[in-house]
Amino acid sequence: FNGSKNFTPDELVPRMQRLGIGFGAHVNAYTSFDETVYMLDLPDLSEETVKLAYTVMRDFADGALLKPEEIDKERGVILSEKISRDSVNYRMMQKQFTQLLPQSLLPNRFPIGTEEVISTAPRDRFVDFYSRYYTPQRMTFIVVGDIDPKVTEEIIKQTFGDMKNPASPGENPDLGKIEAPQGIQAALFTDKELSSTDISLLSIKPYTVLPDTSEVRASRMPLSVAHSILNRRFQRISKQENTSILSGSASRSPMFQFVDMGSIDVTAKDDNWKDAVKVLEQEFRRALEFGFTEDEIKEAKANILNAYEQQLKAAATRKSDALATALAQSINDGSVFSSPQTDLDLAKKALDAIDAATCQKAFQEFWQADGYHLILSTKEAPESSKDELAALYAESAKTAVTAPEQRATQTFGYTEFGPEGSVVKRNDVTDLAISQIELSNGIRLNLKRTDFTKNAISMIARFGNGQLTMPKDKPGLNLLANALYNAGGLGKHSTDELQQILAGKNVDVTLGIGEDAFTLSGKTTPDDLELQLQLFCASLLDPGYRDEALRQFKAALPMIDQQLKHSQAGPQTQIEAWLHGNDVRYMMPPTSVLANYTAEDVKQWLTPALTTAP
Repeated sequence: FNGSKNFTPDELVPRMQRLGIGFGAHVNAYTSFDETVYMLDLPDLSEETVKLAYTVMRDFADGALLKPEEIDKERGVILSEKISRDSVNYRMMQKQFTQLLPQSLLPNRFPIGTEEVISTAPRDRFVDFYSRYYTPQRMTFIVVGDIDPKVTEEIIKQTFGDMKNPASPGENPDLGKIEAPQGIQAALFTDKELSSTDISLLSIKPYTVLPDTSEVRASRMPLSVAHSILNRRFQRISKQENTSILSGSASRSPMFQFVDMGSIDVTAKDDNWKDAVKVLEQEFRRALEFGFTEDEIKEAKANILNAYEQQLKAAATRKSDALATALAQSINDGSVFSSPQTDLDLAKKALDAIDAATCQKAFQEFWQADGYHLILSTKEAPESSKDELAALYAESAKTAVTAPEQRATQTFGYTEFGPEGSVVKRNDVTDLAISQIELSNGIRLNLKRTDFTKNAISMIARFGNGQLTMPKDKPGLNLLANALYNAGGLGKHSTDELQQILAGKNVDVTLGIGEDAFTLSGKTTPDDLELQLQLFCASLLDPGYRDEALRQFKAALPMIDQQLKHSQAGPQTQIEAWLHGNDVRYMMPPTSVLANYTAEDVKQWLTPALTTAP
């Protein structure tokens, strides 16, 4: 789009910059498989800025000159972008599409294109595509902001009203066919840069287009609840002492109103995929045969309902760019852009009707199939692993599974913290609207009221001297300390128990280790503020340091090793150490060194800061 009806190639960017519109910051675009979206984020609503914005958007629509010399200038830029996208995740996605959808157009239409086309496509191909597909009948124009809708509608009509649809517009492409597998169809994907070994069970079926009604939304809710419960089960299994998985998940992903994909995935511990595949198969079958317990249903429903409630409470401070993006997504999805109040009302009604039986039925109906794709993704493995994978899955299916156990409900064990303190000093800084308060125990508070995000409270506690106090003979101890503190729960509750106890509540706490201070940070709401403060205090006074967190950290070290070898994270850690004069406290030691650290090492370092630091 360098050069259009209204702007020469050298004219547009300076014009925008003079008005405070920066490329990247305020002007952006993306092309996906099935849509292209152009975005302008205006810094003000002055007449000159608004006029420029509409003119630019109209030129995007049908005013590009597509000069040969401008096209040639961009070829190298796009080739460079293609190289930068050649990541392990991108290669894995290409392999998955080819394996799962071999008779569809999707594996042959990755948006970045091919080197041959990027390097040689002549101008007439660009013009043909632009004139047949950039047409009014395919376009949606969205404006969100502090505007008068009627005035804005008139400007849109004046700007775009004389655009004409061509006599022979481009047709929607035939996306091809979806071929569902019969039985277990195993596949092996290898790449030396993979940081983990993963097993995926996938269900592939054609997508059924349904109108976005309240009934349809309600019908999809039980499966969402079921998948969230299975996610929690995998999370608990990953923390067990002799586990063979690091994580797991279950999801449904409709794509392009063409394919409906279900995916159950586990990441193997120590690349031991042979044991991990058994966990996947048996947990999948346990859900099919026995469904879900009432306590699991209650926890999942509480979290889902709370998410809708918070969206409603924050509705007044939603950002314009986020609203515009959501509107654009609804166009392509064929969905109704509904208000947070409507979403909450529909969710409440749907959740009220959900119980263990409806969740199990939804899970069974969605996952009922004549066959599945079973994919092993790992750094390296012999081709025979594909057959072994299928054999192990079949062998696991012969093992009987038992029903999940109902978990006891607990109450939060940290509500009393001794005698109430008092305010001994207060200073209100009027020009900054900040209150500075000192409590009788010496703690200092800085309070500021804002209206940036409605119904949200952000808090941070700062104490001690952070990485500066780390023992010099234990480089990298901060990595273990962070993992052990944040995943170790509290003295009275594990992280799993906390998730159950705090379901539906808006509280969290995360330890951060900075160069010169430790921090505890979290977000909450006015309704949950007291609980959030109790959680902060409990985290300071009684961190859990549980063995399960230590096990998870050590199990993840091989993945960290791979990331350091095959991504920018490796050089970045070296630069970080160099910038600190190669101080050992800022160096990344070999992961074999990290594997020898203990919870006691972390306690000895953190305890003084947690108990005595200001």
